[in-house]
Amino acid sequence: MILASIMLIFFGIILGFFASALLKKEIPLPPPLAASQEIRNFILQNQIKPPLEIPTTDEGWIVLREQVNKARAAAEGSSLEELSSRFFVAVERDEILGVPIFRLTPESVNTDGLFIHLHGGGRFFGGGDLAAQEGIIIASKVGIQVISVDYRVPPENPHPAAIEDIALVYKTLIDREPYRKYAIGGTSAGGELAVASIHYFKQMNYPIPDALYAGTPRTDATNMSDSLNVLKHIDPVLPTFDGFFDALARLNAGKTELDDPLISPIFGEFDMFPPAYLVTGTRDLLLSDTVRLHRKLREAGIEASLNVYDGMFHGGYLIAGESPEFHNVHNELREFLLKQFAN
Repeated sequence: MILASIMLIFFGIILGFFASALLKKEIPLPPPLAASQEIRNFILQNQIKPPLEIPTTDEGWIVLREQVNKARAAAEGSSLEELSSRFFVAVERDEILGVPIFRLTPESVNTDGLFIHLHGGGRFFGGGDLAAQEGIIIASKVGIQVISVDYRVPPENPHPAAIEDIALVYKTLIDREPYRKYAIGGTSAGGELAVASIHYFKQMNYPIPDALYAGTPRTDATNMSDSLNVLKHIDPVLPTFDGFFDALARLNAGKTELDDPLISPIFGEFDMFPPAYLVTGTRDLLLSDTVRLHRKLREAGIEASLNVYDGMFHGGYLIAGESPEFHNVHNELREFLLKQFAN
């Protein structure tokens, strides 16, 4: 018994040392062996970067936004022309009642339904031509016409500007073509805004879309989710919400409280929601936000498919190239949408 106690103490000390070293990032967490090579490579090549400095003025926020958007637009293969050619999708810039949109039509169309795509970027980054990037992929992989909405962002236009733009586009579309079936969604802030917009549609007594897609959404800006602590400094894309991203959430919210369902959609009521397709990963800082959304939907009796990929970080299926995860997510999204549109 004495020997066993000594061994337990010894192993406890060793495990404590390694846990402490890991938390201090002295020993980096190795890449997940069960994930694809593309996911592992991204993790190896993108160690946690220093946090962005929090701007102290509106002008500072605007400068940062434009710098980040410009850098993203300059990335190889990211222009609309390159993506259009690569994925065989026609891109048309347009507007609906003053809201800029992109009409995206794939070479091969599998359904008469329409997908309303909302871009990611924390309700802040990713506007302009960047707003249509994911929409092009969805149009191509699903075989569906897509409308990507270039909604307004802060600091010039805090909440509720983004949701008002989305609602204006959606209501105009369903008034013009009420016979069509509609899906709404996107990745990260795009998924978050899709869920929040449905709460708004319910408030306004608008018809509810036929399907919801939410890829790794932030559903709780009050930071109650477990994975924000468990996966802190593990996700190479979103290492933490402490500091910059919490400041961004408050910038987005404007004068609205962070627990408002249009800011943190997890706090809304989920009756009448459409069937949902949800995606996250075991290294996604927003794993719990997505899991909690799934539980809320199921408790409301809503059909919801929760898809968790081993080792995948925030938005990894989009960021890490055309990985197996990339193809699996979009192939299953196609199956999900075609099923909903056929009902």
